[in-house]
Amino acid sequence: MSYEELKAGLLTELADEEHKVLGVPAADPAEAVEYFYRTKLRCETDAYDVHHDLRAGHGGFVVLDVRKPESYRAEHVAGARNLSHHDMTTEDIAALDPAQVYVTYGWGPGCNAGTKGAAKLAAHGLRVKEMLGGIEYWKKQGFPLEQGS
Repeated sequence: MSYEELKAGLLTELADEEHKVLGVPAADPAEAVEYFYRTKLRCETDAYDVHHDLRAGHGGFVVLDVRKPESYRAEHVAGARNLSHHDMTTEDIAALDPAQVYVTYGWGPGCNAGTKGAAKLAAHGLRVKEMLGGIEYWKKQGFPLEQGS
């Protein structure tokens, strides 16, 4: 389907002000599996799953707080390392272990720091997942925090 055909279909479906949920038809099951499995679940995780695997001692991933260093020092996910997406350099990224998966997070749902950090790491060939909800949802679930560097 061409861009123009996609655009026309989108604008037609969004013009239906009467039907909000099904104004845009649901994906067929094969498309939904492709999207949820191949895209979302391979690129995202959440605070519960991260906490579970940290507590269980499962390895293979590193939690990265990609907020600014002063925010990290004030509070961060217990065990997380800080690598601010604002200050990431090629040298910083090259020093990371390519065998690990890097789980990035920012402030919360209204912050795209985790997304930016994950995108930068992925652009340098590293495997990444973004922790949905950031530190806000980590705290809402009462999971442990640390302070300092």
